[in-house]
Amino acid sequence: MIGMAKRAQKETPKEKLAELKAKHFGPRGRKLRIAKALETLKRPAPTFRLDRDTVKWIAQDADIEHL
Repeated sequence: MIGMAKRAQKETPKEKLAELKAKHFGPRGRKLRIAKALETLKRPAPTFRLDRDTVKWIAQDADIEHL
C-alpha cells in the first residue's frame, strides 16, 4: 500500500504523456533526432496509392506488423 500513497495526486493523461515524453526524449541526443527527422522528411514520398478497402484492412489487421 506504500505505492498507493505516492499516486494520491491523479495525473491527467496529458500530464502523464508529457512526463513520459520528457523521460524518453531528453536533451541528450536531441540534435541527432532532429537531424534524422529532417533527413527523413526530405526523402521522396511513396508513389503508390492504396484503395480504401486495403487501407481499412491494414488498419484493422492485428498481425500486420508480422508480415
